[in-house]
Amino acid sequence: MKIIIVDDSLLDRKLLSKSLINAGVKNEILQADNGEAGLGLIAENLGDIALIFLDYQMPKMTGIEVMQGLVSVPVTADLPIIMVTASASEESKQVAYTANPKLAGYVIKPFKPDQLLAVIRPYVQFNA
Repeated sequence: MKIIIVDDSLLDRKLLSKSLINAGVKNEILQADNGEAGLGLIAENLGDIALIFLDYQMPKMTGIEVMQGLVSVPVTADLPIIMVTASASEESKQVAYTANPKLAGYVIKPFKPDQLLAVIRPYVQFNA
C-alpha cells in the first residue's frame, strides 16, 4: 500500500517523506507537486493507497479542491486523507472538515514527529 504526498513545496515533501521513513514506515511513498498531478497519481494507484497527505494551499488546485473532488466520487470517497498545512486557524480546520467530514487528520507545519505518528498509525505499516 502506498502513501501519496501532494505539496507544492519540495522541501516540505522531503521533510514529510523523511519523517515517515525515520519513523519506520515501510509503505512506498509517492509525491506530486500540485493538486492536478496529485489527482493523476491517485488515479494511477487507485486500489493501492494507504494514505494521502494534502497541503492546504497550492497553486492550480488547492488541497481543499483536491479533497472535494475525491470525496465526491464513490470509489475515492473513503480514502484516508490528512491535511498537512501551515494554516493553523480554526476557520481553515473547519473548511477542511466541512469539505471532508471523514478527514483522517489535520497536521500543522512545522509538526513534531510524535504528532505525525499519532495521526498516521492506523493507516500505515511500520518495519518490525
